[in-house]
Amino acid sequence: MRIRNVFTIFIVSSLTVICLYYIFFSLYVYKLEKDAYVYSKGNLEIAKKHLESKKRIGFIKYNHSSAKNKVLNLGLDLKGGISLILEISEKDLLKKFSNNSKNPAFLKALNHADKEKEKNPNIDYFSSFLNFFYRDKKKSQTNFSIYDLFDVDEMNYTDRELEKVIRKKIELSILDTHNILISRMTKFGVIQPHIQRIKNSNRILIELPGIENIDRLKNILQKKAELHFFEIYNFREIIPYFEIINKIYSENEKFNRSFIEILNISKIKKMDNNLVVGLVHKKDMNKITKFLNSMDVVEYLPYALRNVKFLWGSKTYQYNQEKYAPLFAVKEDNNSLNGDIIISAYKSFGSFNEIFINIKMNQEGAKNWKIFTEKNIGRYIAIILDDLVYTAPFVKSVIPNGISQISGNLSLQEAEDLVNILSTGRLPTSVKIIQSEIVGPSLGKETIQKGIFSFCIAIIFIFIWMFYYYKIPGIYANIALIFNFLFILGVLISINSVLTFPGIAGIILTLAMSMDSYVIIYEKIKEDMRNGISIRSAIHNSYTFQGALSSIIDGQVTTLLCGIILFLFGIGPIKGFSTTLIIGIFTSFFSSICLGKLFLEWHLNKYKKISFRIWSHNKKISWDFLSKRKFAYAISLICILGSLTSFYYKGLNLGIDFVGGRTYIIRFDRKVIPDHISFLLSKYFIENGKPSSPKVFPFGEENKMKIITKYKIWNENNQVDQEILEKMFLALKPYFHTINLQDFKTIDKDKSLGILSSEKVEPVIATYITKNAFISILLSLFGIFFYIFIRFKKWKFGLGALVSLLHDTIIVLGLFSVFHERFSVLEIDQAFIAALLTIIGYSINDTVIVYDKIRKFSSTESFSIKEIINKGVNSSLTRTMNTSFITICAICIIFFFGGITIRSFMLALLFGVSIGTYSSIFIASSIVYDLSKKKEKNDKSFIY
Repeated sequence: MRIRNVFTIFIVSSLTVICLYYIFFSLYVYKLEKDAYVYSKGNLEIAKKHLESKKRIGFIKYNHSSAKNKVLNLGLDLKGGISLILEISEKDLLKKFSNNSKNPAFLKALNHADKEKEKNPNIDYFSSFLNFFYRDKKKSQTNFSIYDLFDVDEMNYTDRELEKVIRKKIELSILDTHNILISRMTKFGVIQPHIQRIKNSNRILIELPGIENIDRLKNILQKKAELHFFEIYNFREIIPYFEIINKIYSENEKFNRSFIEILNISKIKKMDNNLVVGLVHKKDMNKITKFLNSMDVVEYLPYALRNVKFLWGSKTYQYNQEKYAPLFAVKEDNNSLNGDIIISAYKSFGSFNEIFINIKMNQEGAKNWKIFTEKNIGRYIAIILDDLVYTAPFVKSVIPNGISQISGNLSLQEAEDLVNILSTGRLPTSVKIIQSEIVGPSLGKETIQKGIFSFCIAIIFIFIWMFYYYKIPGIYANIALIFNFLFILGVLISINSVLTFPGIAGIILTLAMSMDSYVIIYEKIKEDMRNGISIRSAIHNSYTFQGALSSIIDGQVTTLLCGIILFLFGIGPIKGFSTTLIIGIFTSFFSSICLGKLFLEWHLNKYKKISFRIWSHNKKISWDFLSKRKFAYAISLICILGSLTSFYYKGLNLGIDFVGGRTYIIRFDRKVIPDHISFLLSKYFIENGKPSSPKVFPFGEENKMKIITKYKIWNENNQVDQEILEKMFLALKPYFHTINLQDFKTIDKDKSLGILSSEKVEPVIATYITKNAFISILLSLFGIFFYIFIRFKKWKFGLGALVSLLHDTIIVLGLFSVFHERFSVLEIDQAFIAALLTIIGYSINDTVIVYDKIRKFSSTESFSIKEIINKGVNSSLTRTMNTSFITICAICIIFFFGGITIRSFMLALLFGVSIGTYSSIFIASSIVYDLSKKKEKNDKSFIY
């Protein structure tokens, strides 16, 4: 026992020191950031430079950038992050569909569409292209058809039909880009990114939490990942051409140096590598690129170099603290290979710790790669990504297995990003970032503060109740709960996880389960003491499988199984929830079993006694629950039918996360509070007799807000757009003393007040995310069924648990459906998904503990099935009601004091916990009985 206690103390001490280090480090870094923000008076650039100037954080050798890896990362909903708008190049797509046509009519139409896009970014690019093409065709009276512009196999289309085909191709390319960007962000390690298509446009809105390295992020997002393998010309083959065009360059009066001098040919001649044909200072790169691609220069290309293409290297050389880019000449012809053949990429390390990117090709690629390398034995070939030469390996022999390597002095971060980009696939077209801003938390600062305050009040209530109900052991449970909370936060920080609102839901569930463990243990101790067992023996018995341990383990394992499946198959809010849930289950189990027992034994050894409050009414309860099961079935059936009917006729109040909305960026003439703006707008945005509260959060500055509303989102006509603008102006007029309605809604590039931009965004939770969420929940339910089936040796228990969970879920959804027209707060959004998952976790834990009591009675006493189940339910009743009471009271406190934004979440929890308690007592156990009642009362097959 001494050895076990010493080991527990060592583990607790070590974990506590490590977790406190991470927590205090986070608090200190946040304080530095707050001081920097005050110092800069809200200017983010000055604040960033101020933090970068600090070479050391406190007494620890960390600068701010490296210190950020050791702090608690908060999600977009809690802290905010960066907002980017990416524009997908429709011009590149049209070029691709035309097989890079050089048709003058095609190029003229493209140039016209470019100019129109510059004037009005919201125009339909393809329509602008077509309109000009048809006008120009009519004007010049040419016989060009749209078929002459695009490379299509089918020749029986009319012009209009072919236009639809091209539009469909553009749409599919945009969707592919959207999905690839999501994959890249997931591999980049971003938890819960918001990636939305801006409706009916070629733009994608991306909001990412806790991103510090903006340049790295932009690089990952914008890389097209177009991989090519080209033959390469060496320096000796190219230099004669350069000497010819050097005269043309010198004749230009704008240039003071010769072309040969800018290329630093003298330095290249001294290099061992004869593949580099130029070494150009970074400031001269654009000038050289423009010159080499000019028609005057291209005309002088000899026939032997007709397929030459000049590309820059990915790495720069440094001379005298100046950076120079290497220039390569590659052979662009039909024999080259492209990146469509790549099926996987991974990094490896060489004998000198250099980093390589290994590329594996598909069957067709491997065959072509064999032919390509066989043709180029004894020559160099260039491996090119997005028109940058990464490496130029020498082909010594034929490569038959479809494997190639990228090198080039890559850093570990560059290698990881490159693997990410290659693994997620090639973008159908190029993209560019047209807007980037820092956004504030979507929950709002005031809501977060109220949430923290209400959470503290709820914890204090739990502490008081545990002390009131269990006296001194209750204090030890409270201390262990504090340790548990520290462990969860410490582990989250140490694994560089991101805490989101759904993640907080996971913490709430694990803390509730932790207190539940103490209730189970303490109730077992009190039961043994009432049976005349000594306090020391009662404590020892409670921490064994015959005591409370089996109930706790079964409840925790079923929830853990649910969490693991959700983590593996879920995305978005489900991922954030499952991460904290899994961590919390392990820390809760350790704190309740090891730490709780240590405290009790220490107190007993020191004071020789422990007093539990034994209530006068704590007599054995002997209610016949099963006799009421038909009445319970009737109530549940009515509720389920009512819910299904409401789904059919009234549906659900889907939030912005599911239906998308209109988004506006508005600058006010003073600092504003997001929650107050949302409240003002909800008074004007009244749809079907109920207010629609928009989401409002800071966007770069304290007086600039992003407003997203789903008000009349299903209505697409311009009249609704005008109606919304007018209502917004009326609601927000007190914040605009100097502008009228027209000035407020007119969007101008140089505008200082009013609406700066407006878009229609698609849902954050896209259809495929909902589908994945549904599949992951189904898998977790099957996992629970099989665990209960194996653990309790009866499929009836597994089926009873599943029916109970479905019962709880349908009724909670039904309540939100029935009352959503009366209470706008009953909205289905990401927070509701987190609440639903919490309800499932709580309900299954509750049900399994009741089952465990039934199993224990069936293994020790020979009663009828009805008596066994009734005794099991009665035996767990005190624990069930106590845990439910604590949880419901804590939820009510957060509901009333936590702010409007989180009330939907807390209300769902309140419904779910109440219904879950009812179903574990009346439904789950009754189903087991009805499926087993044909057995004889002494049938040993029911007894374990």
